[in-house]
Amino acid sequence: MVRALVSLKKRYPDRVHLLVGNRDLNKIRLSSELSESDMKIPIEVVERPFWDPNAKSLKEHLEGLREKDEEENASLDKWNTRAERLRYMLKHTLGCPDTFEFRREEVKLLTQIHGEYPMKPETHDVTPIYTTPLDGLDETTPEVTDEEVVDSFLYEMSPEGSLLQYLHLSSIGAIVGNTIFVHGAIDQLTMKYVPHVTTKFQVPTTPPPPFETSYIPEPTDGTMVENVHEWIQSLNEYLQHGMKDYAERPEWNDERTSRGGEALLAIQNRPSMWGRSVVCNSYADGGVIATPGAEEERKQALRTARDQLDPLAFEGIASNVMDPVPSQWLLEHGIQRIVVGHKPTGDCAAVLSPKYTGVEIVSVDTSYSKRRDLNGSTESGVKNFGSSRGDAIVMVEISGIDAQRNSLDTFGVLACGTEYSNKFGILGIEKGELAEDGDPNLGIKLPSGWWIKAAVPPNYHLCRGSGRTIEYDVRPIDDVISELKL
Repeated sequence: MVRALVSLKKRYPDRVHLLVGNRDLNKIRLSSELSESDMKIPIEVVERPFWDPNAKSLKEHLEGLREKDEEENASLDKWNTRAERLRYMLKHTLGCPDTFEFRREEVKLLTQIHGEYPMKPETHDVTPIYTTPLDGLDETTPEVTDEEVVDSFLYEMSPEGSLLQYLHLSSIGAIVGNTIFVHGAIDQLTMKYVPHVTTKFQVPTTPPPPFETSYIPEPTDGTMVENVHEWIQSLNEYLQHGMKDYAERPEWNDERTSRGGEALLAIQNRPSMWGRSVVCNSYADGGVIATPGAEEERKQALRTARDQLDPLAFEGIASNVMDPVPSQWLLEHGIQRIVVGHKPTGDCAAVLSPKYTGVEIVSVDTSYSKRRDLNGSTESGVKNFGSSRGDAIVMVEISGIDAQRNSLDTFGVLACGTEYSNKFGILGIEKGELAEDGDPNLGIKLPSGWWIKAAVPPNYHLCRGSGRTIEYDVRPIDDVISELKL
């Protein structure tokens, strides 16, 4: 999901739909593989996830647990439990190894707040029994067992569960005025493309497409929709079709070749889509909106996909924010701004100024923003920034005259604890229509390679990096403007 709060002024008549994220959709897979029937599937059948050659199979995962146990020759059935299968899936297919224990704490807190969890349908009342803010977990609340953690995941994907209800109300994309919201990215691979509702969550058995926006897919592969608004509508219909399919057949068929909702799992998996996932393609690299290294990796991935027919080549690459083709398509339909989440961008939003392509791109995910040196470490440079979120907060607001003439506002707290509040330039106006408003230098790359991410007068907050390594600097605004003039 887009983790930043995205809000629009009340004067806007439109509303922003919730945006579907890849991990939200993946819960469909978790719920369908923890049923009583699926627990009977032999351990050897559950192979490693096809999109990650470094991940373990279920058997390898359980063998690792046996090696740490005193009973080294015990049958793997000892560890083949629902809880351990869930831990396996969370770690090796979703990349969130701590989620099982986080969920245990969450269930305990929900029980503490409401008196019971899950709440019984006939007595479902979300009014908390506590009237004052909670300082933490109440130690008198019973501990949550492994089985209760598993049941909580399954409950949330039941008709009464909040996650399933959220998915039913969600959108793959939403358009409000001149702004389009998606989870991942709009690039030459994803623009106009709507996959077929029978798309499988697997390594594609068909050859790769030509990766050109002008090609016409085979009817069984999908369609190309020329109008941006109709394209978003078709993607959202694809989502609703997948949700209906999941409701009708939530578990595997007898041959274990198909299950409901698998088309939704496919659209959040780049290899399944031959890199055409508007949910999982992504901008940003190294805490900024674009880097030369990421662009070279993207080009190499396309060559590998074409020459070696390898869909795994698309894993982890960044979309080209400077590409004029998708930007021109969006501009032709009145879209001047893209807002996404998904990819880590450090301690504040990574923005591409519309000065480059005419479209402002806003990537918001505060991962990799923890300042380790603030906790007593003597480390310096890029190593100061760890993998967790730290205390950074980023808020994004779009405000202005109306839904067509508006500007991006970002505000919050940087990793160092400094508060900031920035206004970008107004989109949708003719030159001279309004007085100059906003900082024209935000979202610009300096000749030295630093990006201007935020203004904290009298300084600019700069950033550069590569991959998940991020470096920050603070320089006087006047010095930065002088460099821009070089």
